[in-house]
Amino acid sequence: MNKKNITKNKTILLAESFPAGRKIMIEILKMLGYKYKIAESGYEVILSLKKEKIDLIILDLELPQFDGFETLEHIRRNLDYPINATPIIAMTNRDFSEDFNETYKEEGFDALIIKPFSLNDLDEIIKKVLFNSNSIKKKKAY
Repeated sequence: MNKKNITKNKTILLAESFPAGRKIMIEILKMLGYKYKIAESGYEVILSLKKEKIDLIILDLELPQFDGFETLEHIRRNLDYPINATPIIAMTNRDFSEDFNETYKEEGFDALIIKPFSLNDLDEIIKKVLFNSNSIKKKKAY
């Protein structure tokens, strides 16, 4: 079975609070053929992880209630395995310092994507994270 067929069985949790950005991301995920769930805040991300199996999170860093960093920290520190090992792609429209762009994995993210990005860029990152053997399970523990 190839990766394209396998990805159709994966569920992505999209965490995006901005309505226009959420609408665009939903259309992108649909075009790429992914199943998805929506969260509008960091709190909703945590609740969703506790309720259902999520294979990947695309986490906007600017969320209400808990921002992306606080949400990530809560997931990695307070949720039980395997939920706390769910791969997480940080998504932002801010170009952080080059230092962050190189060390986001030390924060506990599996990947980083900066808006605006192409359909192919997002698809490539999703597939890389979903099928990467060096998942967060092997990264530093808090």
